[in-house]
Amino acid sequence: MIDYTHMQKSGPKLKAMLTRANNKPDAKERYAAVKDTCRAAVKEWDAIGAWPDNWALWQRTLKDAAYAYMRTGGEVDHRLYRLEEL
Repeated sequence: MIDYTHMQKSGPKLKAMLTRANNKPDAKERYAAVKDTCRAAVKEWDAIGAWPDNWALWQRTLKDAAYAYMRTGGEVDHRLYRLEEL
C-alpha cells in the first residue's frame, strides 16, 4: 500500500537534497553527492511503496553528474547510471 502522506512530507525534502547535491562546484564531489542522494531517495521511495512522477529528473541528474565527472577524467561504474541499480 502506498503511503501518500509520507510521500508528501519526504518529497520536498528529497528534492532539496538533490538540488544541494547538484549545486556542488567540483564534479567529483557533485557526482558522489548526487549518487548518495539518489540512493537515499530510491530507498525512501521503496519504503513508501511508489516512485514519484518526477523520478526521471533524478535519473537525468545522476547521468549528468556522472558524465561531468567522466569529462574530468574520473572513473564511473557504468552500472550505476540507472536508479534501479543503486
